Amino acid sequence: MLSRPLLACPIVGTVLVALGVIAIGVAAIVVNPRTFGVGIGGVLICYGALLVAVAWLAATGRRWAIGLIVASCLLHLLVLGSFISALPGDWLPFSASVAVAIVVVVTLVSAVLIVGRREME
Repeated sequence: MLSRPLLACPIVGTVLVALGVIAIGVAAIVVNPRTFGVGIGGVLICYGALLVAVAWLAATGRRWAIGLIVASCLLHLLVLGSFISALPGDWLPFSASVAVAIVVVVTLVSAVLIVGRREME
């Protein structure tokens, strides 16, 4: 399981991002309870649950789950880059996006280090 601190970083980071995605999904449903909001919110909630499942698989020692964490981090960085480039001049959405980007980068780097150092063997 989690015998080394480096293994905890990508798992905790993935769970944090998953909780954020689930919160955004719930907010989408609350803000727009019609068809569009429910559809988008449902997809985000399912994606967040999938991320939690991937983190659990990595915590239980499935080596291939680290690859899924790396892939999801790369996807999250692309989405964040697109989101940040489209932001207005407000500081709050920008600073929140930078905070999420820091979590995603730490998760990505620690997951790659796990693979490079063969921590899960």
